[in-house]
Amino acid sequence: MDIGADTPEQLIQQAEISYTQGNLTTAIALVHRAIQQHPHWALAYVTMGNIQQAQNQVEAAIRSYLKALALDSSLPQAHINLGSMYYKKGAVDQAISAYQQGIRLKPDFAAAYWNLAIAFRQQGNQQQADLAQQKAIELQQPPPRAYQLFSQGQNLASLGQLKQAIAAYQQAIALDPNLAEAYCQVGILERHQGEIKQAVEHFKKALEIKPDLIPAHQNLCAIYRDTLSLKSARQAVTEYRQRCGNIDPIMTAIYFISIHHFSGLHQVALDEFLRLESQLPDLIETASELEIKSLYTNLLFIQPYLRDHPQKNHQLQQLITQVYLQKIVPSHRANHQQPLSQFPVKLGIISSHFNRHSVGWCSLNIIQELSKLSFEIYLYFTEKPLRDDRTLLFEDIAKKVYIPESYPEGLPAVTDIIQAIEQDQIEILLDFDSLTVPNHAEILAHKPAPICISWLGFDAPQLKAENYFLADQYTTPAELEEFCTEKVLKMPHSFIAVSGFDQEPVDAIDLRKAYRISTEQVIYLCVAPGRKFNLELVKAQIQILKAVPNSILMHKGMGDPDVFKTAYWQTCQTMGVSPHRVKFIERFPSEEEHRKIYAIADILLDSYPYNGGTHTLEALWFNVPVVTLKGKQFLSRMGYSFLQGVNIEAGIAESWEAYIEWGIELGKNQKLRHSIQQQLIQSKQQKQLASLWNPQQFAQDFYAIFEPLKSGKLAQI
Repeated sequence: MDIGADTPEQLIQQAEISYTQGNLTTAIALVHRAIQQHPHWALAYVTMGNIQQAQNQVEAAIRSYLKALALDSSLPQAHINLGSMYYKKGAVDQAISAYQQGIRLKPDFAAAYWNLAIAFRQQGNQQQADLAQQKAIELQQPPPRAYQLFSQGQNLASLGQLKQAIAAYQQAIALDPNLAEAYCQVGILERHQGEIKQAVEHFKKALEIKPDLIPAHQNLCAIYRDTLSLKSARQAVTEYRQRCGNIDPIMTAIYFISIHHFSGLHQVALDEFLRLESQLPDLIETASELEIKSLYTNLLFIQPYLRDHPQKNHQLQQLITQVYLQKIVPSHRANHQQPLSQFPVKLGIISSHFNRHSVGWCSLNIIQELSKLSFEIYLYFTEKPLRDDRTLLFEDIAKKVYIPESYPEGLPAVTDIIQAIEQDQIEILLDFDSLTVPNHAEILAHKPAPICISWLGFDAPQLKAENYFLADQYTTPAELEEFCTEKVLKMPHSFIAVSGFDQEPVDAIDLRKAYRISTEQVIYLCVAPGRKFNLELVKAQIQILKAVPNSILMHKGMGDPDVFKTAYWQTCQTMGVSPHRVKFIERFPSEEEHRKIYAIADILLDSYPYNGGTHTLEALWFNVPVVTLKGKQFLSRMGYSFLQGVNIEAGIAESWEAYIEWGIELGKNQKLRHSIQQQLIQSKQQKQLASLWNPQQFAQDFYAIFEPLKSGKLAQI
């Protein structure tokens, strides 16, 4: 290539040729020579931006396009390309503004309308996206058939006509086999229909054609994570981060954290979490709607599993929640009348877990008791119902059950749920799931009932000071209230109560034989999934084993089995403990079968910094002593609260050292274990029923909190 051209115009012409041929180094050199000769020529900077874009240098390309526009603001291509870089960066609002400016300068710029449609769709503005897309189709002369079919597929998919949408996408692919977006959309619809294997193949094909296609990366990562193909998930998310980390820094980090956290690789997830946290103040102001929602529902969900530090956690919660409320939840001022001054009170419950889920196991007995008092129960499903035998028990209690009619993007429309709650004139709204279900935050921020209370499924959602969070004095002492946006309502005895758990018939001796465990051996049980698994926990457990002869540890939890085994075996080797003293239990098909394991467990070793919830309750119900580390946040103080609810102090640790000491003491001291078992047996006797097993008392305490409603004295709550 001759780069000895004399004029800037010739240099740029040759640079364009080199660029189209893929000779980017030569192209850059030519543009630099042109700029040296003519430093104020805007078109040279446009070409420079195009080459930097091809090199995936997003920030550099943005600077080049901005320089070009500073010299000549009438260049439509510079505006359009700048918009594309903003879009890649995640600054969707800025991208839309740039596209619109380019269109004002060149109203027949079809490609600009295509880009604008994509950006509006990412923003969630479907109506504007459709208008821009239709304009793009009209301007294409002749209309590109493949893109028309792709557009048709998107419209059909938005209407829920999935088979027809897939057919349209496949016709588009037949006309343009390199249309990566079409392969991706087919994969998304196949995933939605449960055709996982086919979806994976389509996502892989999309990425072969377009390696930085973000939705394909995200869906592939999610499929592997959700199907517990966690090694493949880690490989996929590593590829996603390498390809798209610069242009998609927030989502690549969230997926990376989530997958490693789910696998049981706590430290890897924590390191990435801290890195993202340090960058977030600079990233969040230009974050897209999708990114903000993911930060709120995913990153804040993961946070308490990784760190037990209320002040730092609250700071991150406030940073994310403020932006979430500003950009995602529309401003709304509820205009509620005062609650009725007479009982019965309409009590609404929002949840997606009226079934065999931890929330469903821990709430049913209380709701049954509340229905016997002056409360009318209304249930509102907030996701597509997963119905089972437990769902029927919930529905038997309710005066009304609301099930959404449609699920346009996998979730029902929040406005429909809010409208149903307001039309039913619900007076007290109980939120079972907090931020673990994405649409609950929008419902609670809207405040569709005079009193909105989050309880049970997670920590406080940190949304509105006018709302409430139900806890007790053990989970949320006075010094923690400053880190809760909602007002804390403290139950006088316990924040939870259950009537017990069913268990399949089991012979303890036979079960020990099945696991090849002698009757003389002390069995420690850990029921920590990957999300609650970390090396500190492993080290503490192996130290306990080492100090208690003839003891073993049984571990059961959803996650990556290889990660669990490696962590335990390496720690055993370091501490001089035989790795054969750690046994790994497979998952069971039903909860009743799973609970047989408590028949042979001598001690449950609780997880930290996120304590066991249902599993710890189950252990105590089946009279298994528990060792728990009392932390600083709500979710690390649940075990402590449960033990207080059965009036037992033994096993409550203030540090890892004390945790290990309690584990050793309970393992060696059979008399102490027997004493605790007797206390647990007695705690279930009707005459001295402990608060943890007394939903009737819980319901009465809850009723007492709201008794001022009888006289309309809502302000006293």
